[in-house]
Amino acid sequence: MNTFFKSALSAIAIGGLVIFSSCKEDPELPDNLAAFETDQLGISPEESELEIVVRLSREVTEAGELVLSVEENGLVYGTTYTTDPVVEANLITIPVAAGSSQVSFTVSKVATVGYDGSESLVFAIVEVPEALVIGTQAQLTLSFGEILATAGQMEINGGGATYGNKVFIDLSRNRQTAIARTSWDLGFYAGDDFRVILNSSNGMLAYQLNKTDLTTVTNTDTAVLRNRLSMDAVFAALNNSPIPDWTAQSSSWIDDPAGDLTKTAIAEVSATAAENKVYIINRGNGVGSPTPALGWKKIRVIRNANGYTLQHADINATTFSEIQITKNNAFEFQFVSFSNGLMASEPERNSWDIAWTAFSNTTGRNPSAGDFTPVPYYFQDVVLQNRSGIQAVQILTSTKTYDAFAEADLTGLDFGIQTQIKIGISWRSGGGPGASPAVRTDRFYVIKDADGNYYKLKFTALTTNGERGRPQITYALIKRGV
Repeated sequence: MNTFFKSALSAIAIGGLVIFSSCKEDPELPDNLAAFETDQLGISPEESELEIVVRLSREVTEAGELVLSVEENGLVYGTTYTTDPVVEANLITIPVAAGSSQVSFTVSKVATVGYDGSESLVFAIVEVPEALVIGTQAQLTLSFGEILATAGQMEINGGGATYGNKVFIDLSRNRQTAIARTSWDLGFYAGDDFRVILNSSNGMLAYQLNKTDLTTVTNTDTAVLRNRLSMDAVFAALNNSPIPDWTAQSSSWIDDPAGDLTKTAIAEVSATAAENKVYIINRGNGVGSPTPALGWKKIRVIRNANGYTLQHADINATTFSEIQITKNNAFEFQFVSFSNGLMASEPERNSWDIAWTAFSNTTGRNPSAGDFTPVPYYFQDVVLQNRSGIQAVQILTSTKTYDAFAEADLTGLDFGIQTQIKIGISWRSGGGPGASPAVRTDRFYVIKDADGNYYKLKFTALTTNGERGRPQITYALIKRGV
């Protein structure tokens, strides 16, 4: 187990070096393709604008311009819609900066216009910089109305081998939303309870002190924690003989991987302010090769009417900053960055089904000795499901193949107990010494979304052009919701 962990870290580091070197437009590399993320999108009645992404296979080393043609169906530029950059002579010219691995443009509705849903725009990639080649998915149709995708394929934009993004996927809208995993630190629950979650995608951990005043907390309070409160420290301890007793409590320093909000590392925020303790936070690691440490904080959270007050500071600080958070039920959580305050780091609760991410899970403390006491373990390529009404079940191809699975097969299908890691890492093999992670081809998944639509989904690749952090999926609608 410990050897595997070190091998996984080495693979991540090597992958990061591969990304760096592959930025050169080397003629021996595969073509650097420019393509849309999907071939069909819809802008719903509730949305006023939509960002559309054109992905590149890898970073470009020289700046240039990418040109799209625009075909209007029932729409007139400037009268019923606008774009940024602007449309000129039915073309959009988008700057491509050196170092870019994607570009984007925005389509906006005109506020005073009523749409009947039949309007659409068709965008096509017609010109790319010399270092790029137009990919196969070179055309996208944007409908000015809600769509229900019947099928789709996606290369998930996880950010490459340094897994810089958490990616939220809405199957029925054929849409993915990539958000930088370092954009936030804490999430504040918008439901009835008062709960705070850690950013598990950065490997964050939290430890409760028996203090309620941030100004009295100093480095003295972290002296013991320095060699304990981190993923690296836990695994270093597991190499000791005997394994230190404190590791048995280390799983309580992360949130419950299954998503049970009664088992968060930070206790429920009490209505009695004096009961809310100070926590030492290890913010985990950021994006890079090697991964940079994000540092430590001390925090305290108290209730503030229908919301929260976050107090935070550096460990030795004698003063602290406050951030006010108000619950917004359109979202599952409100997110806060210690550096940037309130952040929009997740789509609305009804706007995604599953998410791909790096993730703080658990593994056995010493399974070879029969000790399965859970300890924190940082995994790449974890698939989470939305806790708001999404259900998933695994189907083995020995029972029914992906292509053959149809609506009739839903009868009697038992989705069983649901957790946010129902899919988790079950879709891939784990790798380890002498082995590489790979997609398990003997299974696929049936997903029921919050609108009652049933989709079948399978993973078709763990990598794109050999690069981790860009897995691929295919999916198809089995049954529409009522």
